[in-house]
Amino acid sequence: MSDLEDYRKELDAIDQELVSLFEKRLAVSKKIGNYKKNQSLPIYDKERERQVLLQNIRQITDKDSEVQVRHFLETVMDLSKEVQKDVRASTVDYDQLFASHPPKNDPKIGYFGETGSFCEEAMLAYFDEAPANPSNYHTFESLFLAIRNKEIDYGVLPIENSSTGAISQVYDLLAKYGFSIVGEQYIKIEQHLIGLEGTNLDEVEEVYSHPQGFQQSTEYFKNHEKWRQIPFHSTSDSAKLVKDSQDVRKSAIASRRAAEIHGLSILADNIQNESENTTRFIILGKDLESNPRCNKVSVVFSLDNEAGTLFKLLRHFAEYHINLIKIESRPVQGEKWEYLLYLDFEGNIAEENVNGALRLLQKNSVYFRLLGCYIAATKNK
Repeated sequence: MSDLEDYRKELDAIDQELVSLFEKRLAVSKKIGNYKKNQSLPIYDKERERQVLLQNIRQITDKDSEVQVRHFLETVMDLSKEVQKDVRASTVDYDQLFASHPPKNDPKIGYFGETGSFCEEAMLAYFDEAPANPSNYHTFESLFLAIRNKEIDYGVLPIENSSTGAISQVYDLLAKYGFSIVGEQYIKIEQHLIGLEGTNLDEVEEVYSHPQGFQQSTEYFKNHEKWRQIPFHSTSDSAKLVKDSQDVRKSAIASRRAAEIHGLSILADNIQNESENTTRFIILGKDLESNPRCNKVSVVFSLDNEAGTLFKLLRHFAEYHINLIKIESRPVQGEKWEYLLYLDFEGNIAEENVNGALRLLQKNSVYFRLLGCYIAATKNK
């Protein structure tokens, strides 16, 4: 018998012993998973893993094998965490988690801003029929509260802009209130400087706008640094403030429609930085709504603060041939260096590959919520 065959037999015996030991380890991992689930403890314990690695690496007699031993131990611990995640996921009612509701009949609609706002424009573009007596709200949170208190069924508000990015407060409120995105609408945004009829630019001292209006028009204001930029509820509210003030020293950033509604003049048109300035608006509801025509999914989740976790998770979307559209991170309120991740991707929750990816995402997340499954809007509207 050759030396090679002897070595192979020796390895086979060691492998059999390893399999037996690993089965015992997985059995204990299941017990730990049940305990953590019952006590609402996190699966990943960074300090515990560090101690286990140090304790075992100290026992290595052949220091040349330290890298391989470390990798082996990390792999074993990763597999044990997978068992614990399976234990936690086994109690999840996925039918309930992904359950959708029918759309509301004759719904009550609300939107952010004053009459003439871009949100009102998005509302009119989204709904096939102009809603009767829509309500308007002057802060993002007041609109969320209106949905919670059943004053309205759906609310329309902006969530991101092509030139200034995400509207962070809206993302934070989505996490806070747990509502669902039931639709979206893109609107091209043309910002204008407006004021009382007959106002001369030399008379302007103050400009009112939602912060987004200022952010989208920074280049224009480089030539008017003496003007006071005063943040206000919304661009449409700013237009109304200027109208009510009857003060030629006050002006606002708002839409052409807002200027017409309030009888104001356009002092400078198209002051936004980018000609293709576009805002994405979401239609918000209390419950998840979905149908076979829906082709976009939004989720929010958080992960253990462990190297490589996000990569390992997003890798599954490629394996399921799912196109990721956007990922946005927001800090968890009250927690240092903890983040919520908002993910948009193509698909429908009824599709097998999407359902499989969502289950994996839920299983591997510390926190997970399906935000919506809805029809993706075209960006040229």
